[in-house]
Amino acid sequence: MQQALGIYGGTFNPVHFGHIALARALRDNFALSEVRLIPTGVPPHRTPDISAAQRLEWLKLSLIGEQNLVADDREVRKGNVSFTFDTLTELQQEQPHSLLVWLIGGDSFAHLPSWYRWQELLEMGHLVVANRPGFSKLPAEIAGEFAKRHAEASPQTLARGKISVLPLPPMPASSTLIREKLARGEDVSDLSPIAAILQQSGLYSKNT
Repeated sequence: MQQALGIYGGTFNPVHFGHIALARALRDNFALSEVRLIPTGVPPHRTPDISAAQRLEWLKLSLIGEQNLVADDREVRKGNVSFTFDTLTELQQEQPHSLLVWLIGGDSFAHLPSWYRWQELLEMGHLVVANRPGFSKLPAEIAGEFAKRHAEASPQTLARGKISVLPLPPMPASSTLIREKLARGEDVSDLSPIAAILQQSGLYSKNT
């Protein structure tokens, strides 16, 4: 079996149980020896209200005790706009013999044509799509690419230029929901592994 490296990027604003479940599912479904979770430093499409360094710290805390799930700080260290194309290119240069298996949400997949050099992205590794709202209503351009490149989610199907759907039901947790609940002073212990830290920080409260 070829060497493969899992990649899961996002703002993680803040990290929640759904993020961890998706990273585990990526690792387990494709028998990956490592999955790198990469917090975005400066996202090209939106600006988080929490610093990249803080989001990275929270992610590291959430991964304590998780096997083969690693927080990667490369985009945070850059301090400028982070494009997936550049990050994948850098990772491939570091590990030229590894197939990059990179995960995005179904909602992001639907908007992939707005991403920097998106058509080239599809050739840079094996793309895995998480089943999230928005995935069932793909624009024609993306639906065509999916039909052409689709492969079942298993170690045996891993190949550059293929697209698989992670066989995991949509997660009830979301960063948006956590931020809304924290702003209302509500408990989020069922949504995030670092709920107590988030609540104590006060960073999402209405008064900050």
